[in-house]
Amino acid sequence: MSKLWCLALLPLSISLSVCADDLVKPSLKASIAAGQASQQRVEKAADAAMAARQELQNTELQLRDLEAYNSYMHSLVEDQRGELARLESQLGAVEETRQGLIPLMLQMQSELAELVQQDVPLRKEERLARVEGLKATLSRADVSEAEKFRQLLQAYQIEAEYGNRLDAYSAELTLDGAPRRVEMLAVGRVALLAMTADHSLAWRWSAQEKTWQPLDSQWLSPLSDAFAMAKDKGVPQLLQLPLSVALQETQS
Repeated sequence: MSKLWCLALLPLSISLSVCADDLVKPSLKASIAAGQASQQRVEKAADAAMAARQELQNTELQLRDLEAYNSYMHSLVEDQRGELARLESQLGAVEETRQGLIPLMLQMQSELAELVQQDVPLRKEERLARVEGLKATLSRADVSEAEKFRQLLQAYQIEAEYGNRLDAYSAELTLDGAPRRVEMLAVGRVALLAMTADHSLAWRWSAQEKTWQPLDSQWLSPLSDAFAMAKDKGVPQLLQLPLSVALQETQS
């Protein structure tokens, strides 16, 4: 009889166990789900914290780069300010030089014009035209001071070359009261001579009298040789010619 009772109690125990399990499982599942949700939130928060930290590090790097760039730009601006100050100083010096250069160029042009007027009249029309052209250039506002000065120096250089060369050319002159087309010979500035094309008549310029004076026939042959030499048609030789300077005034 006791055995039967024990067997009768067994189904009841199993039933209670099943019921308890049924009651525990939903609660456990809810707890697990809540834990998983909490874990997910924690992970998201950790990820967000990591992202914020990385962004903070990037921002710090950018900040350091900006500070370095600002420091570079500051030094660059300071250097540019110094350069600007130097340029302003140089411009001031250039302006002072320019103000002093213009009167100097005007004086040089005036002295050059006086030289051409007082000098022996070799290529006089050409030289006067150059002086007048130079005068016009100096008065032009669209020509730089550098170009004006260059042309002025070039004119002086040409004048200097006249004194160091044997020059032959043709010209129209009034000689012995009559206009003539003659050949001209300039030996530097010490002798300026004229001769007809047929080499029958010759003259020399007198620097003292400022006139053309006829030459004796004894000078015709030396003059012909000198013209040939000047035109590269004669053999180079020592020339004996009448001069235009004062030491030669008494010699005809």
